[in-house]
Amino acid sequence: MDPEPTLVGAPPTGPAPVVGTGPRWPLLALAGLLLLALGGAGGWLARGAVGTTSAAPAPVPAVSVTAAPTSTVPPPPVVGAPIVPATSTSAGDGPALGRSQGTQRGYGAVRPAEIDGGPDRGLVTGITWQNWGDDRATGRGTALYRPSDQPGARGVQDRATVVAFDLGDCDGEQAYRRVTWYFPQHGESFRESRAQKICN
Repeated sequence: MDPEPTLVGAPPTGPAPVVGTGPRWPLLALAGLLLLALGGAGGWLARGAVGTTSAAPAPVPAVSVTAAPTSTVPPPPVVGAPIVPATSTSAGDGPALGRSQGTQRGYGAVRPAEIDGGPDRGLVTGITWQNWGDDRATGRGTALYRPSDQPGARGVQDRATVVAFDLGDCDGEQAYRRVTWYFPQHGESFRESRAQKICN
């Protein structure tokens, strides 16, 4: 017996095929992974955008330094004994050296630092005294030395020993009435005959 011919375009006979009845979880898993990947990429892009667009640092305010005003404080007063000059004319300091000789320095003063011996003997300077007020006062200073055996010598400045003596009344005031100086280092010694009278 011959089989029945199949008509072209006719629906197939037999049971209909089942479409899409297989398991769907692989598709769902793939879709989830895609969504997670897209979500992560979006977060990364968002973070990158925030990181690259950082805010500019705020400007640091300028600080001006003003120096404190300085005040001038006067030094404290010096407390102590007053400095006594080498030459004093106060009668309370002791006897004077003779009386004033006009323009010649040292006479009429107490403990004079200079004594003018006139054109013959010159000037004694920088005198420091010992035993002032005793019968004989001795000083050390610098004077012009001329050798006695060389009258024409020009002389040199050298250390001299000064002696004031003959303490007594001089025009109503106590004073040394005679003075002289010499040069021990050149063999000279004290001689009254060479002393000047300074209370006339």
